[in-house]
Amino acid sequence: MNNFFRNKSGVVSIEFAACFFLFSLLVFIIYDVYSTIMLQNKLERANYTVASIFRERSAIYPMVGNANSSNNYLTCIRDLKSCYRSHELFDDNQVQELRQLASSLLDRDVAIRVDALFVLQDPRHPQDLHYAKLATLSSESCSAGVCDSAISYFGSLPDMIGRSSPRNNDYLKLIPYVQRTIDPATGLTGRWIPLYRISMCIVNEESLYLKWKNSSREATDTFPNLCSNIALLSRCNNIAENNGSACPIYHR
Repeated sequence: MNNFFRNKSGVVSIEFAACFFLFSLLVFIIYDVYSTIMLQNKLERANYTVASIFRERSAIYPMVGNANSSNNYLTCIRDLKSCYRSHELFDDNQVQELRQLASSLLDRDVAIRVDALFVLQDPRHPQDLHYAKLATLSSESCSAGVCDSAISYFGSLPDMIGRSSPRNNDYLKLIPYVQRTIDPATGLTGRWIPLYRISMCIVNEESLYLKWKNSSREATDTFPNLCSNIALLSRCNNIAENNGSACPIYHR
């Protein structure tokens, strides 16, 4: 042991210096990995909380849209809010409120994006997706510190419509068809429940490496922002109950 720590001249050995450096580096890496995992778990829990509140929108938010029945379904695909008035539709102000809620839960700036997938079913074939048309509604909100790389992450997410193969995309497989009483406007007895996807990103401010490497706390290509996304169904009239004015059947 004495020979390991000191050489014949009484100077601390190179081996000890190397071992001390490697041990310090190991502690550094373990702390960074641990703090990143804990922050990611915290982000996942906050995202689930925000998404759970968002899906209960029929009890929280007012109806959005115009319910203009004179528009054809091509117009509705481009802008759902011009054809329907529903609790399931949302606007930028509501997404901004979600970002503020998520930021308060995490005590840091959050970037958030909300996407929704709607099935405009064919009244002649209400349960057949091959005759239906798909429409999406999206909105995002972010602050300057986390915005740029968050938008890059949002853009990398799969298209909810699945334009390359619309009938084989995973999101469409998550949407159920549920029975309900006869809709007076269309005569339909069931509808496809809309699907929401809520995505959130934050800067990894707990990382010692990023604090040393990037004092401005902007995201880097080496260690990008932490992000999470969750998909969930609308809980607006998802049982056999007819409330067409608030939770309509979306049809062609």
